[in-house]
Amino acid sequence: MKKLFPKKQRPNKKLLLAGAGHAHIGLLRRLARKRLDNLQEVEVSVITEHPQTIYSGMLPGWMASHYKRSEISIDIAALCRRAGVTLIQRPIIAVDADTQTVITVKNAKDVKNAKDERFDYELLSLNTGADTDMTWLNTDGLVNEDLIDKDLADKNLKNTVIPVRPIFNFVEQWQQILKQAEQVSDYKVAVVGAGAAATELVMAAQFALQQINPSHQAYLVCGEQLLSGFDAGFRSRVIKQLQRRNIEIIYERAKGLAGGKLATSKQTLAADATIAATGVMGSAWAAQTNLETVDKGFIAVNDKQQSTSHDNVFAVGDVASRVDREMAHSGVHAVFGGKVEADNLLAYLVGDKLKSYRPKNRTLYLLACGDKYAIGSWGNFSAQGCWIWYLKRYIDKRFVNAK
Repeated sequence: MKKLFPKKQRPNKKLLLAGAGHAHIGLLRRLARKRLDNLQEVEVSVITEHPQTIYSGMLPGWMASHYKRSEISIDIAALCRRAGVTLIQRPIIAVDADTQTVITVKNAKDVKNAKDERFDYELLSLNTGADTDMTWLNTDGLVNEDLIDKDLADKNLKNTVIPVRPIFNFVEQWQQILKQAEQVSDYKVAVVGAGAAATELVMAAQFALQQINPSHQAYLVCGEQLLSGFDAGFRSRVIKQLQRRNIEIIYERAKGLAGGKLATSKQTLAADATIAATGVMGSAWAAQTNLETVDKGFIAVNDKQQSTSHDNVFAVGDVASRVDREMAHSGVHAVFGGKVEADNLLAYLVGDKLKSYRPKNRTLYLLACGDKYAIGSWGNFSAQGCWIWYLKRYIDKRFVNAK
């Protein structure tokens, strides 16, 4: 590992928080409550493209109109003001860890032609999230990346795949789906994915579409197996809820999109809109960094959430991948790993010993089912009902509204 500064002599005067995910939100809230001694002489800045963060755990509830957009948003600009932290509203396009620089641009809509801006740091924390894995789109050359269009306003959605991440873009695009669904008598939405996110999204989509017109339909294309990483009892409960909502489950691999048809390994399906919830891959900026990366562009970190190549860089959440153990990209690890990572940032500033993040063997998982109904799992135990949905709402709102 590259040692940039000797212990106890590190000139850490600039702490740069890149991204506004769960971990950074937690640290900013700590600073808003009390300025920490470790940071009295440290300049702290946050770089993020949007002044608000949309909480992913409440996204399906918002899709189903159970929440207003304001209820699932965290005001990063206001939080930075309360914490005494500088907000830099820019999209990140690269990280040069050798020169200790984060590269951004002023004009997010014209990244290719915009002049870059550089921000230096002594200590960097990465919590930018990740992008939806869209590599399946290129299978057999059926389609290409031109079909991943981030600006879908007033466009026909039949020939475009809508990735769930970045979430801010998806929120705008879901509103376009509803607008188009209101104008026709038969509208079909395909959700591609095999994980918990895909099942939540397809049930939220079905609920919302059928509020517009009972003839509208959402269906799920999940490949050979659905929810493979979950207990069989939990998986059975979810499948029964999909069936209860008349959501067709297509156990075939999605291969591409053309002419309003979603091609699978066995057939073509009509789709007025196609949503991809196909796991995550590294953010676009991760292709432009000299930090060590693994798998599909994730920042390689150790058990302390510290970069394996540059010890003054930490990363947590979907942007990072542990090299010492296999660990799923999930909100649970983003929250609990984020607390450890925040402690380690403060410890690093004064040369104290760093902590390790050791995930619990069992974690609580709550999956919303479109209406105000949810399924919960804890290890091999699972349960379902309206009360689970209200428990999920309580936990989610407590996180969003925390001070």
